[in-house]
Amino acid sequence: MEKNKIFLSHRHSDTQSDCHRIRETLEEEFGEDAVFLDIENLEPGIRFADAIDKALKASKVVLVAIGPDWFGDPNEDGITRLFQEKDWVRREVSAALAKADTRVIPLLLKGATRPTADQLPDELKELAGLQTFEISITRWKYDLGVLVEALAKVIPRKKKPVNPNPYRPIPALKPKSWWAKNYIWVLIVLIVLIIIGLIPDEETYYDDTLDDGGGQVENELSQADINQLREENPTGNEIYESLQLEDENTANTPAEAVFDYSGKWWVWQDGVRMGYILIKQNGYFFTFDYYYFDQKTGEGTGEFDGTYLYTTQFRMYGDSNNYGFSFGSNDGGISWFGQTFNNGSPANAELRKN
Repeated sequence: MEKNKIFLSHRHSDTQSDCHRIRETLEEEFGEDAVFLDIENLEPGIRFADAIDKALKASKVVLVAIGPDWFGDPNEDGITRLFQEKDWVRREVSAALAKADTRVIPLLLKGATRPTADQLPDELKELAGLQTFEISITRWKYDLGVLVEALAKVIPRKKKPVNPNPYRPIPALKPKSWWAKNYIWVLIVLIVLIIIGLIPDEETYYDDTLDDGGGQVENELSQADINQLREENPTGNEIYESLQLEDENTANTPAEAVFDYSGKWWVWQDGVRMGYILIKQNGYFFTFDYYYFDQKTGEGTGEFDGTYLYTTQFRMYGDSNNYGFSFGSNDGGISWFGQTFNNGSPANAELRKN
């Protein structure tokens, strides 16, 4: 039997969600048949012990996923599951260590540390002396890429089909200039100033003229008419104040976005689900929280210009790198395609509604 598979040993209550993500990436690189993740790869009607033994015999590499709860819950006697002889994780790791032609790699997840020999059962003490590999939440994509390259030295990659129409990323949106954002208000102010300049002075006088017979022609506006106009508009500013009030009402009207883009959006980057963002929309502006599954790891702000959704600030907790994203939608906000950025390095990505 050819040994060209990867066995991913884990405890369900400890690292199940992380191992599912790791399996997806490994299957993309090495093929679906090259990765074994216990119950999901079992053939119908086969005994679990036989399936594990068969998979281990065909595996060239065994990844032992170790999280904070890898030892398992204790029983009524206070003995953790790893120290119980029928524990499947213990049996998997023990069988893998017993095979001289199988490489065993302890995989540290969720901030777990390497177990020491005195913390392990006798048949697993060898695990404490093996070189470990850590995949952290903040460096997930990078760490997983390094692991893939290391595995590719001993496991053949699958042949990927050539894509005749490669995806062309949407260029990153440049921030608008001050003039592009405010030219409408500048024009409104100019129009108001022109109208104010056309308003006549407070008093208008008309010269008396003489008719052909030398008689005086009656004024175009009688003194009584002038007095009445003064009583109705004593300051002559009603038109200006009306325009000013209309301008203030227009300025106080909130700008509404073309469509609703708020809510929960899963972030997919190069085919890998990287967590999700919760967007709170306020017209063309928004705030968001970034979650790595159920753990909040970042937050930020952004703008929407009617076509593109982009960040103005994106901070990841405990990480000094500069992050950001820019997405465009051509179907009314149903789907978004674009890029994410890490210190200026772009990666193809998309948003999918929860």
